[in-house]
Amino acid sequence: MGTSSSSKGPGAGVALVPGWVDPAPAPANAPPPAPPAVAPPRRFQSARRNLGGFAASGDAGRLRQGLGHYVRTGLGGSASATSRMAGTSRTAGRLYDTLSSLSGGGAPPADVSLDPASLAGLSQGEIADRLADAIRPVDGAQDSEAARDALSRALSELLSEQPDVDLTNLDAAQMESVVEGYVGHDLAHRIELDVGAAVYSRAPSIPEGVERMQEMQDYVRQAVAAAFRARRELGERMTAGTAGRLTATVLRDTFEVFESYL
Repeated sequence: MGTSSSSKGPGAGVALVPGWVDPAPAPANAPPPAPPAVAPPRRFQSARRNLGGFAASGDAGRLRQGLGHYVRTGLGGSASATSRMAGTSRTAGRLYDTLSSLSGGGAPPADVSLDPASLAGLSQGEIADRLADAIRPVDGAQDSEAARDALSRALSELLSEQPDVDLTNLDAAQMESVVEGYVGHDLAHRIELDVGAAVYSRAPSIPEGVERMQEMQDYVRQAVAAAFRARRELGERMTAGTAGRLTATVLRDTFEVFESYL
């Protein structure tokens, strides 16, 4: 996904939060959502200009400016951006709840089509594929394909870091690690789909474009990880039934940090 083609992103005159996006779990201490706004003309122009400048020069300041404009103008601010990522929050909750149910010997959530008995005898890599397919089935849309890829990457990272792990019997820290990895990858994918073409087109060469995109995605994932860490330090932990709400809060926190760069 990190080297896939980016779309031109959503244009002007459409809702900043599309009508097909279901409401996200409300972040902690969040005000009631405002009515959906209409995207302004050239909504991603400033983000693309700055991210293109980052691609051309490697200037980290241009990267931060680009992310700030992406949130403020491109997505209409941190609250609207959090609503736009509602699918990520819901999938994060579904992911944690599924892993928790497997570890506890129970049935997965009703909206996850997975028979735990069917996982018996499979390798951990095969189990990871089954989990990703069940939690976020691909329907041909870019968002679902990106989410499926993000899930796969997060599960694969845990298997790489802990080769002896059993995905059907994770502890709380391992489940949190998978969810955090998924959220970071999914947000990085979303940004690439919306404005990544500017990074690839302005880089001095194709290899440098791929490298700059990787740098941007790493930066986004680190920001998400820092937001999760800050919430843990406040005593907020994931539990079955709350992971989606915590993810929405973390996304809002991350978007607010990006906006603060301007």
